[in-house]
Amino acid sequence: MATTLRRLSRVLGWWLIICIASLPVWGILFGLWPDEDTSIADLSRLLAYQGLGLSLWQSMFSALFSSLVSLYLAFLIYSQYQSHSKVGGRWLEKYLSPLLSLPHLAIALGLVFLFSESGVFFVNGEFGLPRKGLSTFIMAIIIKEVPFFLLILIAVGRQLPLHGWLLQGRALGYDTSTSWWLLVFPNILKHMRLALLAASAYTLSVVDMNLLVGPNIPELFAVSVYRWQGSFSEGDQALGFWANVLLLVLLAVSIVFLYCHEKLAIKALQHWAVLGRRIRLGFVDTLGRVWLPASGLLILLMVLVLTLWSLGFNWHSDTFSLRNLNTQLWQDEWLFVALPLQNALLIGVSAAILGILFTLLALELQRQKGRYLPDYIWLLGILLPQLSMVLGWQVSHIWLEGGYHSVWVVFAHLPFTFGYAYLVLKGPFQAIDANYELIAASFGYSPWQRWWKIRFRLLFPATLSAFAITFAVSIAQYIPTLMIGAGRVTTITTEAVAIGTGSQQDVAALYILLQSLLPLAAFIMTALLSSRVAGPKHSTLGISRC
Repeated sequence: MATTLRRLSRVLGWWLIICIASLPVWGILFGLWPDEDTSIADLSRLLAYQGLGLSLWQSMFSALFSSLVSLYLAFLIYSQYQSHSKVGGRWLEKYLSPLLSLPHLAIALGLVFLFSESGVFFVNGEFGLPRKGLSTFIMAIIIKEVPFFLLILIAVGRQLPLHGWLLQGRALGYDTSTSWWLLVFPNILKHMRLALLAASAYTLSVVDMNLLVGPNIPELFAVSVYRWQGSFSEGDQALGFWANVLLLVLLAVSIVFLYCHEKLAIKALQHWAVLGRRIRLGFVDTLGRVWLPASGLLILLMVLVLTLWSLGFNWHSDTFSLRNLNTQLWQDEWLFVALPLQNALLIGVSAAILGILFTLLALELQRQKGRYLPDYIWLLGILLPQLSMVLGWQVSHIWLEGGYHSVWVVFAHLPFTFGYAYLVLKGPFQAIDANYELIAASFGYSPWQRWWKIRFRLLFPATLSAFAITFAVSIAQYIPTLMIGAGRVTTITTEAVAIGTGSQQDVAALYILLQSLLPLAAFIMTALLSSRVAGPKHSTLGISRC
């Protein structure tokens, strides 16, 4: 009887995680089901849309350029810090936590407040970043993506014989910098495919940052797709359908481009290695050393300027001083911000916990089977365009006559929290020595006791890190919350985007600051709890091989 129950629970578990993992594909398929009759004439109307070519070019350029620059910067920083044992991987992970906690919106608005034509450093408006423009959008993406790539590089580096490769490079007469690029980077690049694809897919389909700091004329393609999908004007739904198809084509083009980039980069570096040339980076090496301290200082400045704006400070006024700071805006807005904060906390905690639970279930079932499926099967939620997926979920939600409440929004966040939880937990899960459980079995512990008292306790620090990251991911979700909640389930993120696109900069600073404080609190709580829990050698924050 017990054996039958275990087999039944295993089958149900596989069906459950397969359903979770297949939600992105479900969304893509239903998103390609038009709501109204379409024809080639509608496609021709889309292709003839004014500014479409420039919009597509800017979207592709921003996605590929920001992803590749972030990767190269992250590898440069990683090689610099790994070369110094006193500031190695574990120190780097702890330093990255506050950088990861700041949402994309906070970085975007912080850049505007600091470096736009009328920002802190360019008050006269003669220079600086545009308030809304492609350069501002790309800069915000790069600042946010570099810590993400660094985390993946740290985890990949743990699985590769980096020390041996560097010793080989030294034996061949190369300096440390040249050895990193000629011997290490080609091997690491192969493991970064999914990470690059995830970053480019996100940039292609992100809407909230485009609305806040993206260019207006023409707008980036994701904004046009979102506008057509939600429009009730005649013919716009047909445009939205074909635009959704075109967005998937852009993703396919980006996959081909990134694959070609990988092959060309590896061949070029191999050619340099055969010729015996050294790589002199000069200023770029210096950039790798100063990027993280500069990013930390920049984040502090962003939080400071957002706080000052929310307290009524305005450096454009000749009569204003720090003595006039007050909390009046906080008091006035608290009545309006309390419910979005409550919803964000409820949805974020629920989606994070469910994502971690399903991830642990997926990893345990694969461990029992003795074979781990390819990562991309579990990471489809962060590898496919978000707009296309959520459109299909919205169609399914309407067809099922689902209500507009927080439960459905939690389900909409689940594929994303599941994907990031899998990234964080797979490496530490596989690193746990199986001998611990064998010893426990020899003392008469049941399979459940061995898992709960041995494996889970060893995995607990990594689970805390996974909670902080998935909670931050859920807090930052804009499109799933807005489209599945139909605007009736408001969170701090949906309110921040709605207000941030307006002209009330002090109110926008308040909402985005509150949005930033939620994940920051989660990371602080994780750090405090992790410091009191002893884990195995690889149980710190890690990302599985990509």
